Amino acid sequence: MKGYLAAIFIFLITSVSAQHNSSYSQYMFNGLLLNPAYAGSHEALNLTALYRKQWLGIEGAPTTINFTAHMPLKKKKAAFGMVVANDKFGISDNTLFHIDYAYRIKAGKGILSLGLLAGIEILQTNWNQVRTTQIKDPSFTGNAQRFISPRAGAGIYFYAQKFYLGLSAPSILNTRLSLTNYQLLLFNTGCVLNSSRNFKIKPAVLVKYLLNSPLDANLSTTFYWKDYIGVGFGYSLNNTGFVLVDAKVNDQFRIGYGYDYSFSELRNYSTGSHEVILRYLFQYKIQVPSIRYF
Repeated sequence: MKGYLAAIFIFLITSVSAQHNSSYSQYMFNGLLLNPAYAGSHEALNLTALYRKQWLGIEGAPTTINFTAHMPLKKKKAAFGMVVANDKFGISDNTLFHIDYAYRIKAGKGILSLGLLAGIEILQTNWNQVRTTQIKDPSFTGNAQRFISPRAGAGIYFYAQKFYLGLSAPSILNTRLSLTNYQLLLFNTGCVLNSSRNFKIKPAVLVKYLLNSPLDANLSTTFYWKDYIGVGFGYSLNNTGFVLVDAKVNDQFRIGYGYDYSFSELRNYSTGSHEVILRYLFQYKIQVPSIRYF
């Protein structure tokens, strides 16, 4: 019970948007979770699935599963995407679904994409799962509560052969109808550097600004050998470090693993967080040679 209460306390003092936006070790491999303008940037149908088990050792800690798909229309400037995400934390079950649209235009040697998203968010609270010291406490014997609210967001994304830059507001609704009643901005960028014929370096940055909260930033660097395997290291200003491995199975399929560890008081309760990501690209046309890194 002590660990359960600790998890609740720590969750409440962190950003309410963490699960859907930036609490992923491998966010740089699935930009659609951050920005709807990312849709179609692989120039082919891309499917990505992620599973994350957070704060091992703490009862009721968050578990996240999400799935994204996006693709451009052939010979068109438009692209579409879809995100389905589910977070379980304690007695809460949060499900998010949205459709993404991006309009892409040539901009110099790169592509400038403007994106919108629209969907719904469903939050269910199962009060009867609370363990109490009083048997059959009437305050926690009721049925589950469910709330459904609309979700809308927008973003802009520029990408070239070895560089990308994005800015998004993933939840622009700020009304009584919205569960995510916050003002959030996300900025992310990264590039690919050729250190030698066989080695490449990919630095990445994610900055999150939540109104009335401290600025948060995530810095990482991934080292690639012959495009087959990458090993990365990163640090977040919320006092968390992480390592990741990105492996190429073949030209279409990649698998990644991430582990992060908190250096805050959370380390007294948790042994860290684990994350697995699977990516599959249906290659019918690739216009950007290094797009596999983004």
